[in-house]
Amino acid sequence: MNSIDRQREIFNLIQREKTVEVNKLARSFGVSTMTIRRDLAEFEKRGVVTTTYGGAYLNKGASIEADFFLRTSQMLDKKQKIAYEAAKHVDEGDTIIIDCGTTTLELVKLIPDKKIKIITNSWPVSYCLKKRPNVTLVLAPGEYDHISAGTFSGQTITFFEQFHADKVFMGTHGFSIARGATVPEILDAEVKRSLLNAGATKYLLADSTKFNQSYLVTHAKLEDFDYLIVDNDIGEDDKRRLKEVCRNLIITENNK
Repeated sequence: MNSIDRQREIFNLIQREKTVEVNKLARSFGVSTMTIRRDLAEFEKRGVVTTTYGGAYLNKGASIEADFFLRTSQMLDKKQKIAYEAAKHVDEGDTIIIDCGTTTLELVKLIPDKKIKIITNSWPVSYCLKKRPNVTLVLAPGEYDHISAGTFSGQTITFFEQFHADKVFMGTHGFSIARGATVPEILDAEVKRSLLNAGATKYLLADSTKFNQSYLVTHAKLEDFDYLIVDNDIGEDDKRRLKEVCRNLIITENNK
């Protein structure tokens, strides 16, 4: 197992268990305790954990966000089901805007081979599309943010203000009926608003684990979206409540 895969596994374990021990991790992954301490030190620099002498514990707070590469393996099945439903809404000749995020990245992987134009600030999305000759790709300018793996700056906002795309597919870190879609960072929220305003039909892609999770800044109300696509693991009462506020609620099927 390489270092990136090991760190993903450790991060997933920290998310589940909230605390980890250096010695147990070293035995589990067959590496030295020094290697594990370096991994945990990297997580601490990113604000994900606080290290202790014998291990580390997960940080809690509205401003904490894991790096993009750590989030790609989380809830992958849910994200793929959401992406499957979203891909049905991409039509020949569309101009679409795609937000940064791991769920929107799964959408790009499932878009059929159609002649479309994609505008994005996500570098992983652009990399995924590099061998798609039918796709005209437009990459937004701005300062690169390693956490979201995309461009985020005033230049990015100004760039998206010029567009009137057919559809925009958005991600979020948390969403709730009371606060809408939320993210940890102010600049991220401002960029997301510029993307949202640039699309005629607006889609929010969010897995059920993000429901009733609230972060620092609201970037949109749920009513601002034409479609909310969420996986079927959301509770029946929550589905009912969401249907009352969402224009169109799409629930994924378990067999996809």
